[in-house]
Amino acid sequence: MQHTILKFDTIDSTQDEAKRIASFVETGTVIFAKRQRKGRGKPGNLWFSPDGGLYFSLILKSDKDVNDLLFVTKSTAKVVVLVLLEYGLSAEIKLPNDVLVSGRKICGILAEKTKEALIIGVGVNLNTIDFPVGLNATSIKLLAKDKIDPDEFLGRFLKIFDEKIENETGIK
Repeated sequence: MQHTILKFDTIDSTQDEAKRIASFVETGTVIFAKRQRKGRGKPGNLWFSPDGGLYFSLILKSDKDVNDLLFVTKSTAKVVVLVLLEYGLSAEIKLPNDVLVSGRKICGILAEKTKEALIIGVGVNLNTIDFPVGLNATSIKLLAKDKIDPDEFLGRFLKIFDEKIENETGIK
């Protein structure tokens, strides 16, 4: 799949921007931000989105009707787990939409269906080192002690995603 990546330093929400432009762009378009002002997770939950993370939404259009958003979320989480393994981190999926390392949240996923597209939002704590008190979160930098290039992580994610998602869902 070809990917057009639209990059923002700061945006309200990659998911909201993806919904706004879904009817005008090709499948595989990615909205990428270094920071979100109004990131969100499952309904009613905000997603802490400071500098240091990777926040993106992937727009998929298909003739195949995909209504099982939990299945799409789990498939996406599996991809994140595989990418984290490439960084030497063993992760687990906590349903419905989280990826944990050592019991702490490192990634959240939000899949939504609109009449134009399936939109998959992913937030990964790459280089964040300070989290609000009470937020049971971690980052790759805190665990692996290396600063992670967001473009590199996204590239690895998209490569694995393109292979797995077609096999698991039939979406191209």
